[in-house]
Amino acid sequence: MGYLLTTPRMVGTLLTLAVVNLAGGFQPAHADEGSEERREGSTSQQVTVHVIPLEQKGLGQERPGQEGFEFSWEQPIRLRHVMTHALSNAQQLGQIDDVYWPAARLVDTTGRSELLERQQTAADQLGQLASYWEHRGHAKRTELAQALREQVLGWRLGYQPFPELDFERSRQTIDANPLLHPGRYQLMLPQRPRNVAVYGASSGHHLPFVSGQTVRGYMQALADNDHLLAGHDREHVIAIGVSAENRVLPWSYFNAAGDELRAGELLWVSPDSGLFPRKYRELETELTSLLKHWIGDNSNGTNIDSDDERLNDTTQSSRFDQLMQPPGYSNWERQDLTPTRNHYGGVGLLQTSTARMAPEGETVLMYADMQEYRRYTVSMQVLSWLEASAFYTRIPNRLYSPNPDFSGDSVLTDKGFDIKFRLREESYWFPALALGLRDFAGTGLFDGEYLVANKRFGAFDFSLGLGFGREGARNTIDNPFCELRDSFCSRPNQTSGTGSQLEFDRYFKGPASLFGGVEYQTPWDPLRIKVEYNGNDYSRDQAGVRIDASNPWNFGVSYRPYDWLDTQFSYERGDTFMFNVVLRTNFNTMRQVRVEEPRVSPDEERPASLDEVDWADVSWRFRRHGTLSDPRILVSGDDTVRVSSHPGRYRDPNELLDRSARILADEMPESVEHYEFELKAANQPVLLAQVDAEPFRRRIMNEDADKSPDETAELFTRSTPEMELDDYEWAHNFERSNRIGYGLNPFFKQDFGAPETFHFYQLGVKAFAATWLTDNINVFGEMGINIANNYDKFNFERDPFDLPLPRVRTDFRLHSNNDAWVDSLQLTYFKRLTENTYGAVYGGYLERFFSGVGAEWLYRRVDSPWAFGFNINRVRQRDYEGWFDHLEYETTTGHVSLVYQMPWLEDSMLRLDVGRFLAGDDGVGITFNRRFDSGVVVAAYASFTNVSSEDYGEGSFTHGFSISIPFDLIGVRPTRQRVSVSWSPMSRDGGQPLWRRTDLVGYTDDRNPFYHR
Repeated sequence: MGYLLTTPRMVGTLLTLAVVNLAGGFQPAHADEGSEERREGSTSQQVTVHVIPLEQKGLGQERPGQEGFEFSWEQPIRLRHVMTHALSNAQQLGQIDDVYWPAARLVDTTGRSELLERQQTAADQLGQLASYWEHRGHAKRTELAQALREQVLGWRLGYQPFPELDFERSRQTIDANPLLHPGRYQLMLPQRPRNVAVYGASSGHHLPFVSGQTVRGYMQALADNDHLLAGHDREHVIAIGVSAENRVLPWSYFNAAGDELRAGELLWVSPDSGLFPRKYRELETELTSLLKHWIGDNSNGTNIDSDDERLNDTTQSSRFDQLMQPPGYSNWERQDLTPTRNHYGGVGLLQTSTARMAPEGETVLMYADMQEYRRYTVSMQVLSWLEASAFYTRIPNRLYSPNPDFSGDSVLTDKGFDIKFRLREESYWFPALALGLRDFAGTGLFDGEYLVANKRFGAFDFSLGLGFGREGARNTIDNPFCELRDSFCSRPNQTSGTGSQLEFDRYFKGPASLFGGVEYQTPWDPLRIKVEYNGNDYSRDQAGVRIDASNPWNFGVSYRPYDWLDTQFSYERGDTFMFNVVLRTNFNTMRQVRVEEPRVSPDEERPASLDEVDWADVSWRFRRHGTLSDPRILVSGDDTVRVSSHPGRYRDPNELLDRSARILADEMPESVEHYEFELKAANQPVLLAQVDAEPFRRRIMNEDADKSPDETAELFTRSTPEMELDDYEWAHNFERSNRIGYGLNPFFKQDFGAPETFHFYQLGVKAFAATWLTDNINVFGEMGINIANNYDKFNFERDPFDLPLPRVRTDFRLHSNNDAWVDSLQLTYFKRLTENTYGAVYGGYLERFFSGVGAEWLYRRVDSPWAFGFNINRVRQRDYEGWFDHLEYETTTGHVSLVYQMPWLEDSMLRLDVGRFLAGDDGVGITFNRRFDSGVVVAAYASFTNVSSEDYGEGSFTHGFSISIPFDLIGVRPTRQRVSVSWSPMSRDGGQPLWRRTDLVGYTDDRNPFYHR
């Protein structure tokens, strides 16, 4: 029986439909043995698709005599047309009612040989691995390697070039509608599968699929029925689906997260890491990669399948009763078990810390009322193993100072930092372990150290630790470090007094105490119950009143009504109520809805030659789509088009280049073979990105198998732009405008912990204007305008401390009394000196405190993690009125700078600035930058100079941190603009750099993007 059909969008295309009877069952991996050979050297454009409707039993379990049918097209065709015709004819023939598309497979038979070769190679390696362990007398690992080899040889594999078959999306977007190239394909249309295939360190090949069941439920069923082989991974399994990336899922008693399998996914029970020595380290990755192409199993091994007669036996089937009962939504593994905070802002119970770490990037603001203390904390999970906190603690029963002329009746405010390091992660047998330092660089009022371990058992999370200093004041156990040295037996009573110094002679010394507790996740998701034993008896505290803590037990509840809010209430010391409020966010996962132009999809109709291109329209499209701001277009012959411009709105250069190249793909004739984009900063070329037109066009039109249309970054070649262009002619010159750009930037300046009041603030705006006089010379001016502040609370304009350093920053109060001031007025000359070096010369009113002249030089290669440069400046101090007059102090300052993006510490950058600071002191400035997935950059900085802590004053050295937030996380339009917030607990005169507006490292960021990603 045959049909002649015509598709609506492919008039004249020949479609032949032949219904075939696939007697003996369909064998995709073995069908048409000569098909691949016939394709080699053939110029045929024919696309042939076998369509196999599968019964509900599932993939890989087809029955003999099942009917299928075959389509042929005489030219390449889109997947949407194939799926539409396949589904329509399967329903007309009554072979299938509905298709479960997540489990559908499209097999390209031309990839069969390579898959079979990989399959055999993997089996051979497993055989070698079995021999390896046999020779070493390890019987269990030998048996496991042999079992894996038998499994691999039983797999039926089919090369599946398109990882996702989504019928609905294919009708909406080309991203889900790839082009099928000439060849022979097999399309399998299953109904919703009833089984889960299980491979790896398991003797059972199939389990019944249970909607709502968790991965832990499946694994527990395997374990309870002795289907897990010795040497399996007790902590994680891998879910493998053709339409998604492999998912590594926790399933153990301490880490299960309520993950569910999707119908059609396979379950890979990982062997423990000890099975694969270094030589075979990549073997498991290869096995799971092969399973992405799984379509069935020829093995005669035991199958746990709904049609297995043994499962129909009442005795046997009852063994899976647990599997058929998914855990309820109040079960602990389905609940949010992300850690909560203690009253000090770090992850912990009530007063004590735990070894738990928050998700990387989590940042919290916390206020805690502990009766004798009011604590304000900012805490951040900087790295997966590093938690850092900065805090202010107000002590209501102590005055800031005994001098009312200095601080009035303000209460004492203490500043400090806490830090915690994870030493090891929790595993099946061992607890998580962490080391922490509280108030480690402060005045010592709250300093203490601890080691703590955590082990979870379902809904209960137990902690046990050993504390020192304030954490061990209860003295319930001898300090174990006394066995190493006698100096650990006592703790010095005095700190340096100036704060911010590392007191190594106090750490882990003196009395010690055990502490610990338990946190219970109740069946009601928002509520947790906490009980702890506190190792601090408050005998060392200097709260201004005596604290009675004879009862070491504390009790509390944590309530999380929203993802962004935690509240905690506790009853402590047998007589005291306390509480805290925590605001949460995560810098890794922050996202904002964006309003933007859709990516361009190239039209089939293009100009016949470059002469027909409307270059002004092309330039306008770049600006309209926000990819390039001032595009100048050049051509070289008939085959190369180059666009030279400053970047537009998009901070991610990969997205910027993809969107820009799509515009050229839509506008350029077929004769153009190469697209080039020269990105500039300060009118100087910094990056040349090149892409071949035809591969790019194929990729975005979804014509490359195994590749998504948005995976275009790999097609671009990044290099340094040439110094001179000899073979290019102007096609469109975007004239530089001499107009003056201007605008208003609001600011809100804050200072915490001052003597007179806890919080000083100033609200204002900065009016700015800028223009380019030439392609190299820029003029920028900024004027500050005060709107409101509470500076009337100043008791003094200059602090009474008589220190030997020139007052380069500490006279900021004298500068703050103006309602209007010139913040900066600067002329800058930029120049690209060689292919990899840049220079700048500048002069004027450089910042609010100093004016002068300076120069900067930078060496930076494209895509190199290193950059090297220097700057030198001669500056004079401005007067306090904020206009154009000066004071007498002047100096020369400058630094040699080294910047290193650390590949071994992802998304991190270290900067060293060695030289002379504003006060004439010499030393080094260190800045560590951590970039999160959202684009937020957090920086911690410190300056160490030849100024002693006594001469520096309170704080001992300049230090603090800053947060740089992409503005597109605040607004809805893409932008490269950022807003920054900085904080320094105590800013004195030592270690102070010039606040230079010109920084060539930032200008040339596109050479090796850190901020612009």
